[in-house]
Amino acid sequence: MVLGKGVLVKNKHKEDMQLEEYKMKLIDKNRLREVVELQQYVYENLPNKEVLYIDSYEDMLGDLENGAKIIGVLNSKDRLIAYRYISFPREEKRNLGYDINLPEEDLKKVVHLETTVVDPLYRGNGLQLVTLEKAKEIAKQEGYKHFMCTVSPYNFYSLYNVMRGGLKIKALKKKYGTKPDNSDGLWRFILHNDLDKKYYNPVDLVLSKWANLEMQKSLIDQGYIGYEIIKDTKELSYIKVDEAYA
Repeated sequence: MVLGKGVLVKNKHKEDMQLEEYKMKLIDKNRLREVVELQQYVYENLPNKEVLYIDSYEDMLGDLENGAKIIGVLNSKDRLIAYRYISFPREEKRNLGYDINLPEEDLKKVVHLETTVVDPLYRGNGLQLVTLEKAKEIAKQEGYKHFMCTVSPYNFYSLYNVMRGGLKIKALKKKYGTKPDNSDGLWRFILHNDLDKKYYNPVDLVLSKWANLEMQKSLIDQGYIGYEIIKDTKELSYIKVDEAYA
């Protein structure tokens, strides 16, 4: 089933750029190898490997069999050029709701935005945001409302795209380590958006450079949330609100 379609620009920032049609579809396990291959290709071409956590074929296959979804973007030749992988952790320990102290009854309504990968030839078309909006539609139809994800503090554009989609920074922690306390893990922002919540009540505002992790960790520990990202100055605005997990 086609979830959406449109036109994008291939090689957007080069002289040989060209228009190309695309379509969005849910990817099933029969095409999972294509997902893994695209992920590996993008990972190998990253200057900083810490910005992308690699999902294994086995983990994604197990997740798909438990209801996870992969929203794929296919070019005019039916080749996978981007995807967004979402899962529904419910009350598993990996549920990011535990990291921001979501009420127990809300844990079963959490959606994880696991990874989003875009072929470098098709970057600059807003595919992260396009697939995020489609993920929201799917999740709401199935009764979920808490969107959560982790983003590397060093990946400015992924952070920018996720925050444009309405998610707010609620925590800064090490994740994906081999030790129980994740002390050997990777620094990650933990972002959250309650799809039913439209407004915040700020009582204070502080600006921070996006790479100043020490300052941001201190602000989060004091009860601030990362509210908005300013693209031109690469600053994050942090606000203090009067709700426990707003």
